[in-house]
Amino acid sequence: MAVKANKRVIGIKSSTLAMFEGSFFGIIGLGVAVLHSLRTTVDMAESTQSVLSGLAFGLATGIVSIIVLPLIYFGIGWVFGYLHGFVFNVVSETSGGLVFRMEEEK
Repeated sequence: MAVKANKRVIGIKSSTLAMFEGSFFGIIGLGVAVLHSLRTTVDMAESTQSVLSGLAFGLATGIVSIIVLPLIYFGIGWVFGYLHGFVFNVVSETSGGLVFRMEEEK
C-alpha cells in the first residue's frame, strides 16, 4: 500500500527557474543559429562566382552566429525566467501556494 502525502509549494528560487529557462532558450537559439548558418552558406555560395569562397564566407558568418545567437537567447531566457520566478513567488505567497499530491513508490 502506497503512502500518500500532500506537499505545498509556496515559493521557488528565481535564479534556478532563470537558469532553466535560459538553458531552454539557448537550445532554441542553437537550432535557429544552425538554420541561419545553413541559409547563409547557401546564399553566399549562390551569390559568388567561386563556390569555395562563397562557402568560406558563408561558414564564417554561420560559425559566428552559432556561437553568439545561443548566448543572446540564453540571456533573454534568463531574464524572462527570473521575472517568471519573481511573479510566481508573489502569486503563490498571496494565494497560498500549490499543493502537490505525492505517494511513495515501492
